[in-house]
Order: sequence, then structure tokens, then C-alpha cells
Amino acid sequence: MKKVRLLSIIALVIAFSVLVSACQPAAEAAPAEEAVAEEAAPAEEVAEEAAPAEALTFGLVTKALNNPFWEMVHEGSLEVAEANNVELLYLAPTKANNLEEQTRLVDDLIAKKVDGIVLVPVDSTGIVPAIERANAAGIPVALANTNAGGGEVVTFSAVENYDAMKMLAEYAVETLGGKGKVIILEGTAGAQTAIDRKAGVDDTLANYPDVEVLASQTADFQRAQGLTVMENLLQAYPEIDAVIACNDEMALGAVEALDAAGRLADTMVFGFDGNNDALKAVSEDRMVATCFQNPQMQGGDAVQALIDYIAGKEVPARIQTTAILVTKDNIADFADKIAAAE
Repeated sequence: MKKVRLLSIIALVIAFSVLVSACQPAAEAAPAEEAVAEEAAPAEEVAEEAAPAEALTFGLVTKALNNPFWEMVHEGSLEVAEANNVELLYLAPTKANNLEEQTRLVDDLIAKKVDGIVLVPVDSTGIVPAIERANAAGIPVALANTNAGGGEVVTFSAVENYDAMKMLAEYAVETLGGKGKVIILEGTAGAQTAIDRKAGVDDTLANYPDVEVLASQTADFQRAQGLTVMENLLQAYPEIDAVIACNDEMALGAVEALDAAGRLADTMVFGFDGNNDALKAVSEDRMVATCFQNPQMQGGDAVQALIDYIAGKEVPARIQTTAILVTKDNIADFADKIAAAE
């Protein structure tokens, strides 16, 4: 009987032990679930941080639609924009170099609440109120090619127009042999590029008393006006040794006028910009030289500056593009651009 009682007690102890061990994991389950939840939280935060940023939209506003130079600025801007998932809205006045229309285009971009604006001012002073409105709206503005006289801008991307034009003018004087009768075709009044280039020509020619400036007139940076102005000057001056134009479009217009009058062989033409058509004209001896200022890089650098600025990176206030004097000596370096003009 005692043996049976002892076995019963042992059985009860074993049963109790099993019961306790069975209940133990259930008691520890809650802390284990909490630990898993705690480990999952940081993973969700990492996933949230890794989510791609919302695509940006920039506006690009140049001076005209009928000048291939601005299309090259557009091409360079678009290349950088597409590489960075940025939508680029390209706008320009339908009437070349029209300040009123360009101002409206900037205001339209402000109304659309774009994330940034790359601007090539038609008038360096007249465009300031539009830039200030973009500032007030919290939209960053980067300038390409042409500087502005006020407003807050992220950067200004361009060549040093004064220095580049002095380089071209010095080459023109050298080619003339230090003497001759010269016509200057100026750019759009009020534009920083026109002001700086004209000053570069004037300051250079002032050092050469045997170089006579017959006339200095604006052709508004346009080929058609360059043609018209040159036709009138050909009537007034029977002897012209050289034409120094402050951009290629005016130079190409002058070439057309000189060619039609049978005077191109006796008159050297110098341009500025490095447009494909001008490079082709240099290769064909219809122009003596131009100054390539890499418009694609000017536009692309301005777009990149806006991207970096919005990302919180430091952006230089001035991005200088290198100007290259292009003559028959190095025209082969631009064979791809000449082919694009054919």
C-alpha cells in the first residue's frame, strides 16, 4: 500500500513538472514578439529613407527660338536634366530678344510652381523684377550665358565675354596686319553679353591707331538683321577690310550680304559663339574666325547647379566656361559640329 502511495506521489510530481514546462514558452512568447517588432521598426525606417525623391521640374528660358545657339544651350540643359530625372520645360520669346515676352514666360513658370528656373536674360536690368518675383515665390534661379543686374541667383554659368572678345579682336588685328578699315556689329542693347563684347572690341582696337572703325551698329544678335545692316553699310563704304561681329548670327548675315555684293573675297569676317554654321563657314574660308563658348556646357552647368542647390550642396556663385578661338589652324577639332551643319 505504501508502495502504491509512493508511486502516486511520483506520478503527480512528474505531471506537475510537465505542466510547468509546457506553460513556460507561452509566458516568454510576448517578449519574443516584442523583440521581433523592435527589430522590424528600423527596417521600415530604412525603407522609407531609401524611397526615391520626387522628380523635379525646371524651366529653361532663353532669348529666342530662331537662333541655333539657344538650341545648343537647350540640348546641354536637357542632357543633364534627363540624367537626373528632372523634367525640363523649354520656353523662349517668339519675337527674338523681347523682354516683355520673356518676362511673361518667367511669370508663367512661377505660376506653375516649378522647382527651379534656368534663365538667359534678354535685358540684364529689365529682367530683374521677374527674378525677384521668383525669389519671393521660393523658386531658385540660375543664370546661363548672360548675367543679370539684380535679384538672388544660385549661380551664373558663362564665358568671360570681355576677355573672350578681346582675344578674338586681337586675332582680327593680327590678321589685318595692324591696320585697316573695320565695321563692328553690336548685339542687343542692354544685354550683358552685348555690353561686355562691345567693350572688349573697343578696348582692343583703341590700342591700334592704324585700325579705323568705319561704323559700329547693332544688328540685335540676329542673322536677318546682320544681313540688312551690312547691305546698308556696303552702300556707304566702298572699302571694308574686316567685319567684327559680336555673335555668329550677325557674322553669317554679313557674309551673305558681302557674298551677294561680290565683296566677300576682299573682306574678312569674324564672329563669336562657335555655332555649327559659323564653324562650317570657317572651314570653307567664308569666315576667318569665331570664338567657341560651349553653349551646351553653359546650360548643363546651370541645370546641375540647381540640382545641387536643392539637394543642399554648396554651389559656386560663378561657373566659368572656357572660350576657344577657332581658326583654320584648329577647325579640324570641330569636325563633328561642322557635319551637323551640313
